[in-house]
Amino acid sequence: MKQAVILAGGKGTRLKSISGELPKPMVPVLGVPLLRYLIAQCVKYGILDIKLLVSYQKNMIIEYFGDGSGFGASIEYIIEDIPRGTAGALIDALPKLNDKFLVLYGDTFFDIDLASFWTFHNNHAGHASIFLHPNDHPHDSDLVEVNSNSQVLKVHPYPHDDKWRQNLVNAAVYIFNKTSFEKIVLPSGKHDIAKNLFTFMLSNQKTIYGYISTEYIKDMGTPKRLLKVEKDINSGKVIALKRSTPKTAIFIDRDGTINTEVNHLSSPEELELISGTGKAISKINESGILAVVVTNQPVIARGELTQSKLRIIHNKMDTLLGREGAYIDRLYFCPHHPDAGFEGEIKALKFQCDCRKPNIGLFKKAESDLNIAMHKSWVVGDSTRDIYAAQKLGMRSVLVETGYAGKDGAFNVNPDFIAKDLNEAVKLILSEVGLYDS
Repeated sequence: MKQAVILAGGKGTRLKSISGELPKPMVPVLGVPLLRYLIAQCVKYGILDIKLLVSYQKNMIIEYFGDGSGFGASIEYIIEDIPRGTAGALIDALPKLNDKFLVLYGDTFFDIDLASFWTFHNNHAGHASIFLHPNDHPHDSDLVEVNSNSQVLKVHPYPHDDKWRQNLVNAAVYIFNKTSFEKIVLPSGKHDIAKNLFTFMLSNQKTIYGYISTEYIKDMGTPKRLLKVEKDINSGKVIALKRSTPKTAIFIDRDGTINTEVNHLSSPEELELISGTGKAISKINESGILAVVVTNQPVIARGELTQSKLRIIHNKMDTLLGREGAYIDRLYFCPHHPDAGFEGEIKALKFQCDCRKPNIGLFKKAESDLNIAMHKSWVVGDSTRDIYAAQKLGMRSVLVETGYAGKDGAFNVNPDFIAKDLNEAVKLILSEVGLYDS
C-alpha cells in the first residue's frame, strides 16, 4: 500500500490572528480543515496508509480524524515530544515507514496529480524526488538547481547570495526511498528537510530528482496567503491549473517583447526588462493562464553563446521578474540556425529544424508537456515570425510595438491585434477572455 507522511506538528504562530489556538493543519480553508484536504488528496490517488507526525494540540487532530476510516484511509499518529525540526521528526519516524513514502507539509494547500509524481519518482530511480515549481516570491524561497535530466545539483536555501538563480522553488512535497537515509547522521538540534537534509544527502552522493510542474500548490502559513488560497479556489484558478485540465497559455517571445532588443544578445549584462514586463506577466500568473516563453536563440549555433551561459541569462530574467512578483511557467528555446558560414559556428546545430519560429515544434512540445488547449491560447511577439507561427497553429496573436515592432519583414502576415507593449497586450488578452480586472 502506498504511504504518506504528513508533518502536522506546527503551531501556526503567524496564523494566530485567524486560528487562535488551532494547530496549523486544522486551520480552516473555506470552512474545512486544511489537513482534511491533504488526506482527501492522498485517498484520491490510492495513498491510503497515512502517518501523521503530530505535536502541538495533537489531541485536537486525533479526535477529529481518529483511525482515518471515516475518511477512507488508515491513519497512525507518531507523536513528537521533543522538537527536532522536520528532518529530525522524519528520521525519528523511519522505523514505522515503508521503503518508499510521500512527504507532505500540514501548512500547504495543493491540487496536484500525485500519481504522476509517483510515476516520475519510479521512472528516475533516484533516492528522492522534489516537487518543484516557479512562484511569485523566489527571493524568499528555497531554490533548487537541476540539470537537463532533472537531476538536482544543489539546493540554495533562503537567504540567497547575489548570483542569478532560476525560479525553481522547492514546493515542500517529496517522495523518499528509505535508502535515502543510509549514512545520514544529523548533528544534535533541529534540522530542516529543505535546508539541511537535502544538502546532507547530496554530499553523501544520494541522487535526487526534481519534478517540475505548473499545478497549484501554495504554502498558506500566513493570513495573507490563506486568503490568497481561498480566492484562488473560488476563482477557479486551482482547477484551471490541474494537470488534467486543458490550459490556456500566452506564448511570449523573449527579445524585444520581454527584454530590450539588442541584436544577438549574448551576455547577462545585456539583458534588461522592458518597463512593465513584470507587471504584465504577474497579471498572467494571477489569472490562471500559463506564461510560456518561446524564443529563437541562433547565437548558440553561431558559436557566440554557450547553452550554460544562456542558462545564466535566463536565470537573470527569472530573478528580475521574481522581484516584481512574476514568473514564467516554462521556457523553450531553439538553438539552431539554417545558414552556415559563420566563423566559430557549431556545425552540428546548423540545419533546418522544426523548432525555429515560425516553425511550430516548440509550441507543439509545450502543448504536449503542459496540456495546452491551443485554440484558446495566444501568441505575443514583436516580429512577423511570431505572428506567422500563431496563424499556423490557429491561435490569435498580438504584435507589440517594442523591439522590431513587426518591421523585420520576414513574412507578409497581419496580427489579430497590435499593442504598445507586453503590458497592454496582456490587458487586451485578459479582456478578450473575460478575465481582466482593472
